[in-house]
Amino acid sequence: MRRPSGLGLYTVLLFLFLFAPIAVVVLFSFNKTAGLTFPFHGWSLRWYRAVFSSSTYRDAIVASLRVAVVTVVVVVVVGTLAGIGLTRHAFRGSGVVRALLLFPAALPGLFVGIALLSFFVQTKVTLSLWTVTVGHLVYVLPYFFLVVASRLQRFDYLLEEAARDLGAGPWTTFRRVTLPLIAPSLIAGALVVFSLSWDEVFITFFTIGAQNTLPLVIYSTVKQSVDPSVNAISTLLLAGSLVFIFSVRRLVVDLQQ
Repeated sequence: MRRPSGLGLYTVLLFLFLFAPIAVVVLFSFNKTAGLTFPFHGWSLRWYRAVFSSSTYRDAIVASLRVAVVTVVVVVVVGTLAGIGLTRHAFRGSGVVRALLLFPAALPGLFVGIALLSFFVQTKVTLSLWTVTVGHLVYVLPYFFLVVASRLQRFDYLLEEAARDLGAGPWTTFRRVTLPLIAPSLIAGALVVFSLSWDEVFITFFTIGAQNTLPLVIYSTVKQSVDPSVNAISTLLLAGSLVFIFSVRRLVVDLQQ
């Protein structure tokens, strides 16, 4: 019988450290009582019913989705065009433009949030979900640009020249040649953008108006009292994220084939 190695034991402990808190959250989302400590008092869907019946959670989820979806769409378009322009064409000041694109990623979210709040106050812009979206765009665009630019730097432009030699126009070449080849990177970057926008707290806190996104609702709920419905909404988000990730992974595999 083989004795467990030190590396194997370390691996087991590492996975326990990473996933045990998640397992506890999932377990207590089904707890019959409001207690969040052991022993477990039985199974119940009480807290899931509380989440689905809560207008606060529903409105927060809708608000978060609106901000995240708009952010993803705008960032994918702008980031892809910026990546193509800066990787294909060398022009005076391109280094400055690249540095300005990446600069927000080097700043703390707290600093970005305060700066945006000051800007909106000075320009007399009413805080709303749109100002939150602008803040998220500033914050997440560098991450998408890095993903796309790294892929475009390894792109074989002879494939585009071959398509043009065969009579394809610029738009047809982009749609039939370039876009399918860089699509996995675009999807990966979009996933990163969606995750960052969905979870963002600091910038959202300083740029939001009367409405609340889901992270802010969860933060305020946990801060005020122990609410087991937070476990339920966290478990639902985990399940939705896993389904989304596997669906996108399947889509990427199909595109590559």
